[in-house]
Amino acid sequence: MLGIIVALPIEARTLTRSPVPLGRAIDLAAGVRLMVTGMGREQALAGAARLHRAGVTALLNWGCAAALRPGVEAGRLLLPAECVLPHGERIGADPTWHRRLATALGALAPDTGPLAGTATVLATGAAKRALADRSGAAAADMESAFLAAWAGGRNLPFAAVRAVADTADTAIPAAVTDATDACGRIDLRRLLAALLGQPGQVPMLLRLGRQFGAARRQLRQAATVLHPLHFCRS
Repeated sequence: MLGIIVALPIEARTLTRSPVPLGRAIDLAAGVRLMVTGMGREQALAGAARLHRAGVTALLNWGCAAALRPGVEAGRLLLPAECVLPHGERIGADPTWHRRLATALGALAPDTGPLAGTATVLATGAAKRALADRSGAAAADMESAFLAAWAGGRNLPFAAVRAVADTADTAIPAAVTDATDACGRIDLRRLLAALLGQPGQVPMLLRLGRQFGAARRQLRQAATVLHPLHFCRS
């Protein structure tokens, strides 16, 4: 059985029309189980462990990522051949599965370069540049590298499909980071209060929203291709 890990419910909606609450799993198709874990390493690994206990034998991480280098545009599809942990260790995706995914997604021209892992939200351009310099990667997320290491320790095939939701020069407004909890849930009242107090952040938020929309559209296209193929696992 294939397990698909997604951090946020809104990212899960690129795979299914059915709402999937945080911490819940649904059967996306025969032999394919989707779980929304929440954001970050601890939540993702806890979700992976639950799926493994339920019989999952391969793991796919799905969702959005941050660009680290100029020129990596919002909506760019990512199919990393390897993930880079914060201490520099590189862990490859399952090579056979990765080749199948790359062939299936060829029309979407996925970037197969390394994907960096980060334990914190990359809220500024400076933070993104620093991680790019350390890792050599052009994009990053908060789950894939940790899941790759976890899967490798259990001899489970691993792959990741991501799309860029914020470019290298896009800052995450403080109103958003301050209103977001450890699982990625946003307190809307706190967000609105912050924006009322600092309306200068509104254009930043609108820009981020447009870029996130581009990422979601690309993930939907990828899902349209991969869903009938059982995500290239059969």
